Amino acid sequence: MAGSETTYTARFIGPEILEAGRNNVVSCAVYNAGALVTPASGALTIYDPQNVAISAGSVTVVGGVAQATVTASALSNNQPGDGWRFEWALTISGTVYTFRRDGSLVYRRLYPVVTDADLLRSHTDLARRMPTTETSYQDYLDEAWARIESWLIMAPSALRDVHTYQTLVLIFRDFATGGPGSAEWEMMLHYEALLERAWGVLSYPQCEPTTGKAEGTPGARTSPTGTMWAGSRRNGGWWV
Repeated sequence: MAGSETTYTARFIGPEILEAGRNNVVSCAVYNAGALVTPASGALTIYDPQNVAISAGSVTVVGGVAQATVTASALSNNQPGDGWRFEWALTISGTVYTFRRDGSLVYRRLYPVVTDADLLRSHTDLARRMPTTETSYQDYLDEAWARIESWLIMAPSALRDVHTYQTLVLIFRDFATGGPGSAEWEMMLHYEALLERAWGVLSYPQCEPTTGKAEGTPGARTSPTGTMWAGSRRNGGWWV
């Protein structure tokens, strides 16, 4: 429609996660028609769970992406938890667009422990199946991790099987160009079943939200209740 504003997409892969005790670089990448759009300027306002604005560094544009640094001192008076809000007011072609993202403050960020070598241990012919345009399955690993990372878990090793099976589900779903009945489709279903089973038997040391330490009896581990699906959240919880 003539005269209407352009609809832009802010590419946020899940909620924003701030780690206490360190400076955090946050960013907002804006796209339209599949292309990165460079804002002329911008401002970031961050609200804590009580809807109080905290200070954030000025917005700079690096490689076409707006970014800012949230300092450790700006977070020092806040307790870890979710309910945070990030508002990016970016000027694009003379108009200010505000993109909002939810988020959390955590004691420590959790990182994955699975890489291509682990996938090949589970399914050796993935090296042969890799598209010629790719050199790694990292994009699949990243997407799988984005779907499972939001659990209140202290030990990343507890998620090794879940991460491996979720990645293989994504890989074989992408490979299953023949649809239901193809060998790749059957492999996807196979790994979906293993993924569901891995969630069902998953046990892990869980954090105590107010202290960041393992909760309960020393050495005790927690298991999910019922069937857990990758990407779901337990009480909106995060890691310590």
